[in-house]
Amino acid sequence: MTYRLPRPARARALAALIAAALAALAALAAPAALLAQPRPASVPGSPDSVLARAAERQLVQLENDWAQAVIRRDAAAMRRIVAPRWVYSDESGIMEREAGIKAFTAGTDTVTSAGNDEMRVLTYGNTAVVTGILWMRGRGPKGAFLHRYRYTDTWMKLDGRWQCIASQDYLMPERRR
Repeated sequence: MTYRLPRPARARALAALIAAALAALAALAAPAALLAQPRPASVPGSPDSVLARAAERQLVQLENDWAQAVIRRDAAAMRRIVAPRWVYSDESGIMEREAGIKAFTAGTDTVTSAGNDEMRVLTYGNTAVVTGILWMRGRGPKGAFLHRYRYTDTWMKLDGRWQCIASQDYLMPERRR
């Protein structure tokens, strides 16, 4: 005959077992969670803060180069900026690399000026996320335009240089005047 604990004792034993299992999982996950945190530049002059600031400057420059490539319709520059397996999504859907490059460098709109506002860079070792607003001014079939796109670009250091691996943006509503 098998001895069974009374029901309340079984519930307490099960609760203790679950608590122990959760504690063990938390202990295993804690180091990974710490590694995944953005590296703050908390100690001025430390190697980490110097590297993070250098990466931030490079990524801001790359985002600005991207805006200039749109103005110039420079597909070759876009190919240098985005990784071979870059994926782009916007309100029209998801595009692979060449379709995404074409979306930025071809079409009926003529972009005469473009730039970035409110950029924020978060670095995670050899990966970074840049958020901001890309604005583009120009002319299209419907006349003059000023479009603003809120974006999130994910960058990774590949082959020794930063390359964009994924981008998402959406056209922001026009500002009320």
